[in-house]
Amino acid sequence: MNTHISTKLGYILQTYLFTTKLYKKCHKFNYMNENLYGMFDKVLQSEYSIIEEGSKKTIELGEDAKYGKMETYSLFDGVIIAFMDINLGNNNNIFFEDKISSRLLQINHCVNGRYSYAVGDDRIVYFGKGDLCVSIYDLTKTISDFPLGYYEGLEIFIDVDVASKHIKTLIPDFDLIDLYESLEGSKGYRLLRANEKIDHVIGEIYCVDDRIKEPYFKLKCLELLLFVSIASETKTESLPLSKNQVDIIENVKNDLINDLESKITIDELADKYGVSKTTLKNFFKEVYGKPIYKWRKEYRLDYACRLIDEGDVS
Repeated sequence: MNTHISTKLGYILQTYLFTTKLYKKCHKFNYMNENLYGMFDKVLQSEYSIIEEGSKKTIELGEDAKYGKMETYSLFDGVIIAFMDINLGNNNNIFFEDKISSRLLQINHCVNGRYSYAVGDDRIVYFGKGDLCVSIYDLTKTISDFPLGYYEGLEIFIDVDVASKHIKTLIPDFDLIDLYESLEGSKGYRLLRANEKIDHVIGEIYCVDDRIKEPYFKLKCLELLLFVSIASETKTESLPLSKNQVDIIENVKNDLINDLESKITIDELADKYGVSKTTLKNFFKEVYGKPIYKWRKEYRLDYACRLIDEGDVS
């Protein structure tokens, strides 16, 4: 298995989609999007449980939600929203990918952590806090991961052919299929870096009053579809990295944590992997969202806290 956590928000959403055993075990559930859920199978490897609270279905990943949880709501026919609070750590055996034939669209917003998509044959794009991304599942689904081991955010998961007609009745001048095909005709995704417009559109979606959650989520879903359909991708200096470049940064990270008391330098790392210091620093920040030394300092502090919690040291 690739050293990256073989997952993606779409995969996490799939933890909620029925396997054959789950249909037998939980046959009492009656979902508006049962057909959408039924397209997925055998995607969760860890233990999990499903908690039903009215229209909300919560998936707890691992025993006692060890790896986090996901709250999902069925909004329209063919549309689901999922709120993610994931903490995978170094575990890479939680999810695995399965082929899906339907035309699936995803809208992802990151609140905390870092997330990546593999795009094309040899490129990986990263996004983090405050960023918004709309993508085609089939074109951005491999070798994706959470570089920091944790992630908070939301995903709106859309079966285009199922949802299109209903969305059209709500927004007559908007065509969901046109949005899908425009992405399909380019690179499969549109990444919008954090800005005030995104903050305004997202609004209070993460802390809305329980009494109005469902209608509010429906309104926000429609608003986000309109927003991403006209938004231009944010111009940034960062570019997607090749898989080889990401592998180098993964090795650098391992060097940094293998001996936390060593005083390893950027010069040493750059010489070891045959890249310039500037390139190394830029690539590392692109993957992990922080400068090398800042990332290592925070890692050491977190590691020290874990040792104290475990009672091994004072």
